[in-house]
Amino acid sequence: MRAWLALFSAIACEVTGTLALKFFGVSAPWLAALLSGVGIVLSYLLLSLAFRKIPVAVAYGVWEALGLASISVLGVLVLNETLSLTQWLALGGLLIGARLLHGGTRLAGPVPSTETP
Repeated sequence: MRAWLALFSAIACEVTGTLALKFFGVSAPWLAALLSGVGIVLSYLLLSLAFRKIPVAVAYGVWEALGLASISVLGVLVLNETLSLTQWLALGGLLIGARLLHGGTRLAGPVPSTETP
């Protein structure tokens, strides 16, 4: 459960850092760089914690798919950007793919831990 919390926190940090580029990129580029850098570094640190219990293919796939979908939807809702029907379908495909990756790990059995006893 902690691994999934780390993964979703990593996604939130990535999304926050990416949105900072859009919000502060022109008016305060130093702030955009700082917030983006901190967000991405925290995201990768948390992702590395998720890798301890979640297979890399699943954690990275979910991280990337949910991060991309979140950025895209927030772009529409907050930044008044638009997405075509094809783009919405592509986002749906990403989310379905991430779900299929996650579901496939249950069939494969537990992941061996990389932690030392």
